[in-house]
Amino acid sequence: MFAACHLFIGLILGVAIAARLGDRRIIGFAALGGILPDLIDKPVGHILLAGSLNSGRIVAHGLLFLILLSIAGIALWRWRGSFALLAVAAGVASHQILDTMWASPVAWYFPLLGPYVPGEFTNYFGNAILAEISSLSEWIFLFASIGITLAAGYTFGRDLSGLGRTLIRMAVPLLAGLILASLYAWAVGSSGSILMAGARPGSYLVLAAAGFAGVVVIVRHRNFLGAG
Repeated sequence: MFAACHLFIGLILGVAIAARLGDRRIIGFAALGGILPDLIDKPVGHILLAGSLNSGRIVAHGLLFLILLSIAGIALWRWRGSFALLAVAAGVASHQILDTMWASPVAWYFPLLGPYVPGEFTNYFGNAILAEISSLSEWIFLFASIGITLAAGYTFGRDLSGLGRTLIRMAVPLLAGLILASLYAWAVGSSGSILMAGARPGSYLVLAAAGFAGVVVIVRHRNFLGAG
């Protein structure tokens, strides 16, 4: 999955946890976790280790990283009563699920199955940016993410929560449309459509699931977000 989808699911997960705990700060931590594996692995794998490994799914995309982060989160929760690090771990877990890391067992179970498998990429970041901006699903996820972020109060001192609530209300039908379009693309076996650049048929099921999760959480917790 691409960056905006990871961010969106992290935010959605954060909303669900924050609504239960009554602490909106959790939303930001879960969102950070949703994109953290790429923030770590892409620069390391495609810049620092470009000449040898050239892979963006290494340390932070593995179960070991998730387990250690979860243990640290549990310790922080028991010691300080803070759920922040566990929220980050939940976001990381969502990232690994969206990336279907079980399909890359060497990286996911590292170091149990041996060393990482080197990748072969040319101009990785340029191609990645092009894929992002040419994927309609990413714009929908980004639109919804901005709405959730503003509604949650992450506005740098300015009260933009009203705008956020409006964007959230507009995002629900967009996400619903994305779900239907993704299911159709999956049903006909489409590859690399306007919905998602370079997508395989199975990718559309992940898109549909992400959109569905977003609609469910937004509708269920619309009062918490002030979008009721």
